[in-house]
Amino acid sequence: MDNKTEKLRKKNIRDQLKRMKPGECQKYVRLVIDCHIMSAPYGRELIAELNNAMGAGDLKYEIRNLPLKETIIWERSVGQLTLAFEQSNALSEEWQREKQVIKLLSQEELQQLIKYQNLGQIAENLTTRYANIQFIVAYLGRPDQKHSTSETNALLELQVMHQLHVLEIANYAKGLVGELKRLNKAIAEAPYKQQKSETMESFKKFLANDKKQCVRVEGTNGFGRLWQQHLNRLPLVTLEVAETIIERYPCPKQLMADLKNNPDAVKEIGDLKIKRSGPKALQTDRRIGNVLAFKLYMLYNSTDPNTLI
Repeated sequence: MDNKTEKLRKKNIRDQLKRMKPGECQKYVRLVIDCHIMSAPYGRELIAELNNAMGAGDLKYEIRNLPLKETIIWERSVGQLTLAFEQSNALSEEWQREKQVIKLLSQEELQQLIKYQNLGQIAENLTTRYANIQFIVAYLGRPDQKHSTSETNALLELQVMHQLHVLEIANYAKGLVGELKRLNKAIAEAPYKQQKSETMESFKKFLANDKKQCVRVEGTNGFGRLWQQHLNRLPLVTLEVAETIIERYPCPKQLMADLKNNPDAVKEIGDLKIKRSGPKALQTDRRIGNVLAFKLYMLYNSTDPNTLI
């Protein structure tokens, strides 16, 4: 293996790390459109809209003969893993199929299925040709016509009886491409979100910094807010109590040192007067109190993991 091939392999490893990132992942996902869609009444207009989306960088697609007519699937690039035989120093792109497929259903086709009471044929064809796949039926209704009662009932039957997710597309080309963009983004980001969800389910969720009530620390900014947030998590500690403690102990290290080295620390903390907002005349002096002060002492000094705070 020469140096050039080794460099390509190392580059591929680096690429794998960014393939899942939002904003990057869509570059590695493409639509595969069944070639029979080209001959449909909306085919040319759909391809024109797809070309516009492709030019804007929103979608990538290719046309191929798929196992079931008028379907659309997704593929994800899994990296340049296989050496091409013709060029020993080149790597070929490999793609794997995603677990989503769309079956386009025209109004005329739906009416035929209703007429011959054969709605189950759609689900049967999908499950036969695509195993272990999430099925979506995109119903292309005419924008100038309302659904008949039989068509509405048929779409409900597809969802309830045959467990198919149904999307109703009002505008053939633009509406369908809009849904494809939305689905493409969701499919592209699915591995990242799944990984994130698995991380949050583990103990690391307590360390994560992307929840609404968490504090982001950048450099030296945010430590004061994080200290306040920590105190507010403790029982009996309101915002005013936390501000009173922080005024005396600007960082947890000072509080812990005082509780450890000062035998009168608990009494002194208990005697701290709580800073309160509002009109002065309505305020009454309140102390932090010995109960909370002792809880702080136990929290920061106890070496027994079974100690109740």
